Amino acid sequence: MQVVERRVEIRVPLEPTRRDWPRLLGELAGQLDDGSVYDRDLPALGRALDPVLRSYRRRARWSGAPDLP
Repeated sequence: MQVVERRVEIRVPLEPTRRDWPRLLGELAGQLDDGSVYDRDLPALGRALDPVLRSYRRRARWSGAPDLP
């Protein structure tokens, strides 16, 4: 009998920081455009994006950041 020891690395996703969001949202846009996100997933995605857009608009009013159409 031979005992083999090996190291296995498991990638643990980190919480995105403020600098990560533009890239991550760009990746999401790309996946939406190329069809990687299934149509059946769009309603849940829309429900998740709605509070994000509301929060952005609220914060934009306070900070003077550009509003979204």
